[in-house]
Amino acid sequence: LYNGTLKRDVENRRYSSYSQMEGWGSKHYSKAVCSPARAGSDYCFVQNIKSSRSEPDLYCEPPRGTLRKSQVGGRAEHKTTLNRQSIYSSCSTQQGTTRISKKMPARALSCPSSNKPDVVYAQPVMSCKQDVVYGQGQSSSKICGDEIDGGTMTIQKAIQLLCSSDDKYQAMGAYYLQHTCFQDESAKQEVYRLGGIAKLVELLRSTNQNVQRAAAGALRNLVFKNPTNKIETRRQNGIRECVSLLRRTGNTEIQKQLTGLLWNLSSTDELKEELIQEALPVLTDCVIIPFSGWSDGSCNRTREIIDPEVFFNATGCLRNLSSADMGRQTMRNYPGLIDSVMTYAQNCVASNRPDDKSVENCICILHNLSYRLDAEVPNKYTQLNHMARSVYMDKTLTGCFNSRSGKMENDEYGVPLPEEDFKPKGPSWLYHSDAIRTYLSLMDQSKKDATLEACAGALQNLTASRGLMSNAMSQMIGLKEKGLPRIARLLQSNSSEVVRSGASLLSNMSRHPVLHKTMAHQVLPDVSRLLSFQSGNTNSYGEIMTSACYTLRNLIMSNPHLGKSYLTSNMLNNVVSLCRNGSCPKAAEAARLLLTDLWSNRELQSVLKQ
Repeated sequence: LYNGTLKRDVENRRYSSYSQMEGWGSKHYSKAVCSPARAGSDYCFVQNIKSSRSEPDLYCEPPRGTLRKSQVGGRAEHKTTLNRQSIYSSCSTQQGTTRISKKMPARALSCPSSNKPDVVYAQPVMSCKQDVVYGQGQSSSKICGDEIDGGTMTIQKAIQLLCSSDDKYQAMGAYYLQHTCFQDESAKQEVYRLGGIAKLVELLRSTNQNVQRAAAGALRNLVFKNPTNKIETRRQNGIRECVSLLRRTGNTEIQKQLTGLLWNLSSTDELKEELIQEALPVLTDCVIIPFSGWSDGSCNRTREIIDPEVFFNATGCLRNLSSADMGRQTMRNYPGLIDSVMTYAQNCVASNRPDDKSVENCICILHNLSYRLDAEVPNKYTQLNHMARSVYMDKTLTGCFNSRSGKMENDEYGVPLPEEDFKPKGPSWLYHSDAIRTYLSLMDQSKKDATLEACAGALQNLTASRGLMSNAMSQMIGLKEKGLPRIARLLQSNSSEVVRSGASLLSNMSRHPVLHKTMAHQVLPDVSRLLSFQSGNTNSYGEIMTSACYTLRNLIMSNPHLGKSYLTSNMLNNVVSLCRNGSCPKAAEAARLLLTDLWSNRELQSVLKQ
């Protein structure tokens, strides 16, 4: 996603085991100019939006028995530069299926100051994993096993069967198309050419559940990694028919196919607006809220009615939609959505299920919805920011043109922070201490890199603004909840993406002097180790180094005596080499600023000379 100062190159992102995306969200960063400055320089990092996982797996109910086929996409990594906010955009698949990652265009984040580092936001993530595995299951119709002759049936004959007045033959044709599109990629183009998509969409209105299931499964496989078929499905009113059937059916197998189809469709940007309008209300009211365990007393559906796989598919679809600007705004305001997603994640943490496959989707949704939260959603900090600026201006003779004006965003304002809501609701959940506690708990418990990255990304977004919210959230994370050791552990991860998110979060937090003493003792060793030993063989190398340089600069300049012990020759040689690295201009600039500030301090000059 899309607003901010930082630009990312469009590249594929890695995907997790349960989902694939056709493309992870790209990241954007804009040039940030940082003057040599005092500690507390605010180079903010916003984590870019990633596509959650893009499309659920293809689903195949073969004519005889079950068939399983999985495609696992190669792991792709993306380049990033310093970005204080993050967004996820990726696609996921159903159980027993594989997904492929998908690219998601991102917009540059905006930064009001030209002489300060960019704020880094963790950008929303869309589930963009490419479709990978085709889910297979036994056909619910005996005709598939007994009456389809694979030797004589063709795609053309199957499409003709869709027009039969006999439900039995309609199901035969649809199941054959579902199976054929699962096995043969070229079959999708043939079905499109012969007009089969329109006939399958029409069968979603059938009163026969076997026909409904077969038609939904065939459409799901047809649109898998096929943008042309996705657009054609929308043109034939397929989204509306799918949502209408999902609203009225109580059949679990049909629900799995329909939510899988919606998840596949949600990975295409052109369809997001219609899906937000048509699918979001039904998925939230009929799946997310009932299954999550949250209730305001108005829901009359019990959790037992919803299958976990249906919930997984629904959260995957919403993960993709939350990476779009319109989707982010609409989802924040949709009654019960944030409450339900947060409740489900908290319940999984409480029951020691941190790697429940739907937790990743839920955290990525919350991560995306926290993107540019301070700027896009009026909150308790908005008015205080105006008050703080007024207080500062009254104390400054020359106003915002004073050379000290940059300190306004890092100094203590003398304005009391607002009290938290005792019972948060809707968007207020996103910056509540209970949410921060949930993210930190998952950092302790989860073994999934995608979940760890999303937790750090959500905190990264909350600390990325240039105002009181960033200050308050940073203090809550570092002082009240004592989260610094858990964040520091992310820097030791084998995943460069997890390291990138953790480093960007620490860089955001290091802008606030009130945290310098605590951070120096708890994270300075890990940050200096990054600069000493981090290799340059990952696409995240530049962004990791940029974040580490800014963090080190802020913390050492606030306490030069403590910082001297971390200025090893190995680290300084790496920083000097980084200055000359033409392939990482952001990191080179951050390294130059670090060395300039270190040299400007007489206490540190002797160490540098040695």
